[in-house]
Amino acid sequence: MRPSPGQVERVAESLVRRLVQADVLTLTTSDEKVRARFADILNRNFQEEADIEREAEAEAAKLVRQGAPGVRREDLDLRRVEQLVKQRLAQARKFPL
Repeated sequence: MRPSPGQVERVAESLVRRLVQADVLTLTTSDEKVRARFADILNRNFQEEADIEREAEAEAAKLVRQGAPGVRREDLDLRRVEQLVKQRLAQARKFPL
């Protein structure tokens, strides 16, 4: 489930605040610009993960319909196949899950 825009904003705000407090990040621009950038990065990350999930679901359904040599279709677990396909797609895109 994708977080709401408000949740993403709160996470970005908290992240910036904690990084500044820990002296890991020194702001050279306004807090708002940095928070907006973090929120944008988080949103793009969630979108990319959703894209990978959609692609994995479609490919897994296709693989299950086609079947595997020596394996009966009813023995294939769609959810497990989706998970394996998602891992493969994420690895190919260098996307951490």
